[in-house]
Amino acid sequence: MGRARIIVIAAAALVAGVAASPAWAANGALAHEEEGGKYGLSSNEESQAKADDVAMKICGEKCKIIFRTAPKQCGAIAIAEASSVWGAGKGPAKAAAELDAVTNCQKRTKSQCKVKEFACNH
Repeated sequence: MGRARIIVIAAAALVAGVAASPAWAANGALAHEEEGGKYGLSSNEESQAKADDVAMKICGEKCKIIFRTAPKQCGAIAIAEASSVWGAGKGPAKAAAELDAVTNCQKRTKSQCKVKEFACNH
C-alpha cells in the first residue's frame, strides 16, 4: 500500500470518528436552601436533568433549583458577610456572572457581599 493511500485512509477514519462522536452538552444548575443557606452548583453535565440532579445532591433534599445555565454560560453565588443574605447570577463569562450575583445580593443587604463560588460551562 502506498504512503499516500495510508494517509488518506487515516484521515478518513479521523473525520469519521469526529463526526460520529456526540457534541459535548454543557449544562449547569444552582440549587439553594433558603433556611439553612446550603447551595449546590453544577456545570458541564451532559444533560439538564443531570445538572439539576448534581446540584440538588450537593445542596440537599430541601433545596430548590434557582437557575439553570446553558453551554458557554457561567453561574455564581454571592453571600453577605455575617448574614444569611445571598444572591445568584449568571452570564456569558465568569466576571458577568459574579457581578450579577454580587449585585443581586447587595440589593438585599447593607453588608458586604462576596462571591462564594462560580462555575462555567464549556
